[in-house]
Amino acid sequence: MKIIKILSLVTVITTITYSCDKLNKDERFTDDPKSWVTGVSQGELLTNEQSVWEFTSMNDWEVANHPRDLIDNSSIIDNTDAKDGKVLKIFTDANSQQRKKVRTVRQFGSGIYTWRTYISDLGETERVSIGSWLWNDDKHELDFEVGSGTSKERETLGLASDEVIAYITSQDNPFVQQKVRIKKNTWHTFQIDLKLANGKYFATWIIDGTAYAKQQLNYGEEYPFHIFCSTENLKFIGDTWTYQQHYGLWDSVTYTPYSYSMKPILPANSAVPIDPAPEPDEGETIKWNFQDNMIPANWNVWTNVGGDGPAYYKVEDKQLQLTNDSYCTTSKLTYGTPVSYGKYTWTVSFPELTPSDKFMAGGTLYTADEGNGYHTLTIVGWYGKDEERKRLGAKSNQLLLRIYSEVPGLDRNVTTLDPNVEYKLSIELKKVSNKYVIVYLLNNEVIQTVPTTYGADTVKFLFITSAESNRGWMPGNDISQKYTAKFSSLEYTAY
Repeated sequence: MKIIKILSLVTVITTITYSCDKLNKDERFTDDPKSWVTGVSQGELLTNEQSVWEFTSMNDWEVANHPRDLIDNSSIIDNTDAKDGKVLKIFTDANSQQRKKVRTVRQFGSGIYTWRTYISDLGETERVSIGSWLWNDDKHELDFEVGSGTSKERETLGLASDEVIAYITSQDNPFVQQKVRIKKNTWHTFQIDLKLANGKYFATWIIDGTAYAKQQLNYGEEYPFHIFCSTENLKFIGDTWTYQQHYGLWDSVTYTPYSYSMKPILPANSAVPIDPAPEPDEGETIKWNFQDNMIPANWNVWTNVGGDGPAYYKVEDKQLQLTNDSYCTTSKLTYGTPVSYGKYTWTVSFPELTPSDKFMAGGTLYTADEGNGYHTLTIVGWYGKDEERKRLGAKSNQLLLRIYSEVPGLDRNVTTLDPNVEYKLSIELKKVSNKYVIVYLLNNEVIQTVPTTYGADTVKFLFITSAESNRGWMPGNDISQKYTAKFSSLEYTAY
């Protein structure tokens, strides 16, 4: 999963120079002013042991798309600019959000990685990237991603019509990003030089022989890399989804080890990047309706019973089914990306409960960063307290609709719900004077509106779908049978 963080302040970078200050900041670091390297292992480059792929075939390479993306958009074609007349081509289709990737079967450690890459005529402000990068997992990834950039970035950087942006990135440990202007419709040589400093990688990113970024990383050869080539339609890299087919070309990829480098390995269990669904544009809706009878991408499943969990969740008959009993007291899905202003809808039908049983199901927005305090919001169906059932005139087989907010405080039973009937439960987070206004809805009709004193700069939320039972704060009796809540769709509309 490639998530590129964009810095709010953009600087045109043509050379990398970092001034030393009274804190003795080492020039090889981009963030920590108190850290330094006592010595980088220069080593000898073993050119006689280098691996060179000139793409006369795809030997030693494999398709690395998301596991559900079975269409291979890579091929070997003739090209007169190539040293051997052959290149690897990877393309994405117009009007799509395709992310097409290939990678080496083996993993490599320290050394110099070189890609000779053709940057094609990328459409201005279109969301497409040509990538030459290294990946072990989402926190150990080093990139060259080349794209048009947004109109704001292009204006800030003063790009000409024949120029694009090369994003240089370390995704984490630590996060690093630089932006370099380069020409499109031409070949470029991208290199990542990984030396070792006290057993940790020291990375230098080089374009056409010029070093544009250097960074001491927090890890070393315990995280070896697959080498990737990709063409991907990525949201961050432009303003609009693509109008046309785009492609990247690779003449060759080379790995040259140092004398101290680990030997390449064939990993026993090697995952591929799991691409999250891109966040919707303002006003755009993402809907998950389980038509493929699979847990959707970018949703993470969790239960309190570890390896026994799969017995308590499934997608069947085009419904997400979450089950609880006295053993499994929590089964839930959590969207992989924190959210803020928008509308969140859970379409759910509830089971028929034995009177007073402790079971509830529905939707939760839970504080993504607990360091800023707890701000949980929920809209659920449950049995509830006897006095509340009496107040609302609930029949013995009906549930109560509960709405809850931690900050500001709100805990209210609103109306009754019939079992085995589908309901739309929604929480809307409106933006008023840069603060959240919480709106609870049932079947798209407003139940209650709650102003807050905080906004997205303070709190973002995890979008959660869950069933829970036998929690100490629930009224009623511990359950002794299985109950299943069925969700036919989940929706997220960004504001």
